Amino acid sequence: MYFNAGFLHNSRLPLKDKSKPLIVSSCGTYRLINREKLPTWRPKGRLDYQIIYIAAGKAHFFFDNEEVVVPAGHMVLFQPKQEQHYEYYAEDKPEVFWVHFTGSDVKNILRGSDIPMDQRFFYTGVTVGYQHLFTCMIQELLNCRIGYENLLEMCLRQLLLLIQRNRAEQKCSISSLHQEEMEHAR
Repeated sequence: MYFNAGFLHNSRLPLKDKSKPLIVSSCGTYRLINREKLPTWRPKGRLDYQIIYIAAGKAHFFFDNEEVVVPAGHMVLFQPKQEQHYEYYAEDKPEVFWVHFTGSDVKNILRGSDIPMDQRFFYTGVTVGYQHLFTCMIQELLNCRIGYENLLEMCLRQLLLLIQRNRAEQKCSISSLHQEEMEHAR
């Protein structure tokens, strides 16, 4: 298993902080190679928001006790105190990125970015742009250089803007099914 993650102030505790509009508390990536299964179950959720991006393969999520297989190119949104139950299997060759965040204006920021608050997962496309931004956030959390907290916020806002752009372009051009087929072919 490949795992790389960074945590704000080196704390793995869930963070609820309303002192700023948007705060990244942790970010990371998993790639299952030789570990058969990686389960996560948080019955009461967390205090913060989480976005999980399926960059490759697929992941298994359980929403209201129903299993949903989420393929590459999709993101999953968990809101505070929402049950989080998901599993990654090596046979599915998953590569996932995740970010936890909080802040005083998160709901408005997500709505303004065309993130569907009423859907658990949504198609955003497969692009290295997402992976690059997640990787930048991980590095900032690991290195903690001057201004890193502000840079984290900017990276997350850029990620949300990229999601908004890709979703808008999907609506304007080709149906999602054709878009997924083209992304897969690329």
